[in-house]
This record gives sequence, structure tokens and C-alpha cells, in this order.
Amino acid sequence: MLLITCPETGTDELVPDRRIRSVVNHPTHIALHVACPCGAVHVYRTGRRWEAARRAAATRPAPRLAPA
Repeated sequence: MLLITCPETGTDELVPDRRIRSVVNHPTHIALHVACPCGAVHVYRTGRRWEAARRAAATRPAPRLAPA
């Protein structure tokens, strides 16, 4: 069983393992494609490198724009 948060409804859903449609192993993360009870297939990513890259991108300062 997996506990997922549906991005469409915002609710926590408990789904069985048979609802996993595919698992893709990337160099930075693992992507799970899960069939949600709402009827859509959502992608959930997990992995230490994925979180580190996402955190680094969020803390990076925005580039300054030069006047035209």
C-alpha cells in the first residue's frame, strides 16, 4: 500500500501496489507512475539527489535584469 497526496484534489489517498503503472529509474531519482482513485495517473519522484537538486534550484537567487 502507498499513501499518496493527489495533486488534483489535495487529499491523501491510500492506494494498493497494483495501482503502480510503471517505475522508471533515472540517475537522480526514481519516478513512480501511480493510478490515483481520482482517475488520473500521477508521477511521484523520490530520491536524495532529486531532493538536493530541487532544493538547490529553489534557493538559487534569481538573475538580475539589466535596464534596456
